[in-house]
Amino acid sequence: MSPRLLLVDLDADLVSAWCEVFAEEIRTGAVEVRQGSLLDVLPQVDAVLRPEIQRSVWAAIADEYRGYQSVGSASMVPTGDEPCCWLVYAPTMRVPMPLTGGLDIAVHDAFWAALLAVGNHPTITKIASPGFGTGYGRVSAGRAAQLMAAAYTMWQLPATTRISQREQLLQHP
Repeated sequence: MSPRLLLVDLDADLVSAWCEVFAEEIRTGAVEVRQGSLLDVLPQVDAVLRPEIQRSVWAAIADEYRGYQSVGSASMVPTGDEPCCWLVYAPTMRVPMPLTGGLDIAVHDAFWAALLAVGNHPTITKIASPGFGTGYGRVSAGRAAQLMAAAYTMWQLPATTRISQREQLLQHP
């Protein structure tokens, strides 16, 4: 069974877009959406997905990736804290920059990598995530929500179905 997903962000437009594209998952209880700070939900989750680097991740990246972690990969770093035991770092860009000209697909790829990473840890039951690509990346709330929903939908599908669904899910609205 997949962990429950809690999407939380301060951006009201992103929260509204998530509510629209994750409507079915919200209805079934698989996904919850909140407007607010990620820090406020830490006691309620086992892992936090982050597109931005945190100090606790630097050493892990230095060891595992020789200092550079590529877009489309994810690292799980133990926090050493209870109750949120894991920080999952999944970069959306190499350096802070707008994700324009088709680069916004990195939102999907990073969120996908993060979901795969937590999916391999059976002890994780609930994960929290802010918007991916909406800060420095300047991806619109609607497009970021669509790309995150596409990654989540594919993550929920059986492997044989994912290949045929990928292109359809990633189409620009």
